[in-house]
Amino acid sequence: MEKIRLPHSGLGNGKVPVSHAPSGLATVVEMKSGILSSLYVYGVIDTPEQLEKGDMLLTHNTGSRHRARALVPREYTHLAVDKSKVGSFPRWRLGFRASDSLSTLMKNAEGRHPDVLQYTGGRGTAKLDVDDGYVYIKHRSPSGEGEEELHRSSGPFRGTFQLPGPGLIVVDCLVRWSVTLR
Repeated sequence: MEKIRLPHSGLGNGKVPVSHAPSGLATVVEMKSGILSSLYVYGVIDTPEQLEKGDMLLTHNTGSRHRARALVPREYTHLAVDKSKVGSFPRWRLGFRASDSLSTLMKNAEGRHPDVLQYTGGRGTAKLDVDDGYVYIKHRSPSGEGEEELHRSSGPFRGTFQLPGPGLIVVDCLVRWSVTLR
């Protein structure tokens, strides 16, 4: 997948405003951090009437040089980046993209980090391989609405899961994983 510009950066904790995608498309946050960084990203509602820290959207762990991706629900106005107690130099950069700019899952995808995959096919089956670690796979509509759990387990795991149709496949995993369409 082509790399997007990551205009927001920081060292340690930080907060950035969300640049939401146009209506009808989901907003994807893309993050890169240093090799010794371990970070958590939370959604935040920060308006004159309300200030509330929301759900954890993304974890970026030490040893990962990959760009991690997650969906940002529309209700969040900002993202909070919190450093974990692990990791020495928590440098980070992040940016936003519309979900229609994601590469389409045509045959297979793999990684060692959280990711969002665009799927345009119909109902089907996918094979999942995961190393020794946690994996959670969800399906959302192309606009990012609704959420259906497709698979959740602790690895190692090799097996299949059902794809309900077109949408966004969210892979929450910090170890080696691969998804192959059947």
